[in-house]
Amino acid sequence: MARRDAAIEAMEETLIEAWEYLMRSPDREHEWLRGGNGWPDIVRDRIMDYADNDARPRLQLNRREVGLRDRVFINPDCMMMEVAPAKRSLLAVVLAMKSRPGAGGFRWERVWEAMGGRESGTTTDGLRWRYESVLRQLSAIEATRLFDRPDLNPGF
Repeated sequence: MARRDAAIEAMEETLIEAWEYLMRSPDREHEWLRGGNGWPDIVRDRIMDYADNDARPRLQLNRREVGLRDRVFINPDCMMMEVAPAKRSLLAVVLAMKSRPGAGGFRWERVWEAMGGRESGTTTDGLRWRYESVLRQLSAIEATRLFDRPDLNPGF
């Protein structure tokens, strides 16, 4: 679905990309609590090697991917801290559903059902409007942050 505003579209792509990196990130605290040692669950033997092609270690994130994930979700001054707490759950549901749309593609009706349906007190159009307002807000904040960085702004 094409939008009229390219900045909103770019912000949505950035958020979905960062969401996918967040979902790929290992949970080191969970590993420690369950008694794991942080090593990959699958270690290939040089002699025997696994015949199962599905058994592969998780791909590690590179620096750019970690930086984007942290800038959007993890750092103390991350973009998500700018989103009102009441709208964070909507943003999380939409990002999860857009990153893995499932059968039939992404539909706002599914978001409405996940947010409580009739008990949520809103409609699919209301949810879509709230989501786009968050994208507009984050797009403006990100533009301001990029403009204020001296290494990216030559002073024109």
